[in-house]
Amino acid sequence: GLMPVDHRCFRSVDGSTVTDLAARIGAAVHGKMRQQPITGVAPLADASNGDVTFQTSAIPAGVSPEAGSIIITTAENAGRADNEQIYLVVKHPRRAFAAALEMIVQPADMSHEKSLIDKTAWVHPHASIAPGTIIGAECRIEAGAVIQAGVVMGDGCHIGSNSVLSHCRIGNQVVIGSGTVIGDGGFGFEMTEKGAVRLPHVGIVRIADACSIGSHCAIDRGSLGDTVFGNSVMIDNLCHIAHNVQLGDRVVMAGQCGISGSVTIGADVQIGGQVGIAPHLTIADGAILTARSGVTKDVAPHSQMAGFPAIDAGQFWRECAALRRLTRASKAARQNTKD
Repeated sequence: GLMPVDHRCFRSVDGSTVTDLAARIGAAVHGKMRQQPITGVAPLADASNGDVTFQTSAIPAGVSPEAGSIIITTAENAGRADNEQIYLVVKHPRRAFAAALEMIVQPADMSHEKSLIDKTAWVHPHASIAPGTIIGAECRIEAGAVIQAGVVMGDGCHIGSNSVLSHCRIGNQVVIGSGTVIGDGGFGFEMTEKGAVRLPHVGIVRIADACSIGSHCAIDRGSLGDTVFGNSVMIDNLCHIAHNVQLGDRVVMAGQCGISGSVTIGADVQIGGQVGIAPHLTIADGAILTARSGVTKDVAPHSQMAGFPAIDAGQFWRECAALRRLTRASKAARQNTKD
């Protein structure tokens, strides 16, 4: 599949077949290849031979998982399907997929690996560096920072005190502020009778060169696939970036922003303070989101947005002015009737 897990953080369990998986999740198998070996997991659009994926609604136009994909889905979807794939029929596909992930993908065991810390790196004696990490030249890691197993960072990075890095690969010259958490699981869950059940997150966070991330930010790893930063991204303090967000080069984000899952932000986008963006949206290159915008729809290239729900900024300010004129006029009318 397009999405092999990152082998420094996760491993795929070998030797399971479709029959084993069906037994684990209580599924009926539709399709001939019951002994098909399971080789990995992938999003629906990227699934290839031996990949397990899931489908809750009808397959979108233009998406065709390859022959030999193993699709966990509902009876209704399986009834409409062609026979090139293998269908595992369940009542709640996403919940069953979570159970499948736990069977197929396990955390990598790095406990016997050496850490490769460049001799020019400076690590505070009270920082915690797990086995199986790679830390480049001239890095500086402050007191209380925790670098968990499998993390890779390039040269010249500065990791602030009390920050926690896991499940991530970081480029060169990246600055991370104090108390920032990178690589925790995202807020992906499935509702059950007993309440919300968290889904496993088997992606990582990839941060390119020369990025600057403020203090007390939270950047979640991907659920399937990765959370990705381009080059020279600048993020202020107290921002939250959810799972599978993609940030283009030179994005600038002011404090207290919240970016929901699977949002794609193009290059050179400028985001003011306290902006919120709803899930699965695309903010095209060069857009400007004025402070406190609440973005509920895709944003066109080089447009400027304001308000909630966010609209073209010019229109927003005109509407504000029109509202002021209306309230003034009604106040004047009330005065006149009193006189």
